Amino acid sequence: MAENGKKIAMAIGIYLLVKQFVNVMLGASIFSMLIPFVISVFFYLNLSEYTNYVAGAVIAFIAVWHLPDNLRNFPSSWLYLTEGILDLAGSVVLIFSQDIKAYFSKS
Repeated sequence: MAENGKKIAMAIGIYLLVKQFVNVMLGASIFSMLIPFVISVFFYLNLSEYTNYVAGAVIAFIAVWHLPDNLRNFPSSWLYLTEGILDLAGSVVLIFSQDIKAYFSKS
């Protein structure tokens, strides 16, 4: 169960990294990658049973923060709206998946 949780958490982490690189290629500043990177490294080095909750909450907060603009500009912002939906799905998995809970409580 914990090994499965590790794989799921790694998949979400890889998605977040790829997403940041795509955002930079689409015009976001390189600084926008710095904050998620620093947070990720901090929690990786200080792995605790609450890491998945904090990461899920931060991802959900950022997605919900940008949701009104993405909905308002929908035809031209479909990519960012899709990104926000995937972010929310990832945060729900990080917070509620029993496998991920088992992985982080084991560490």
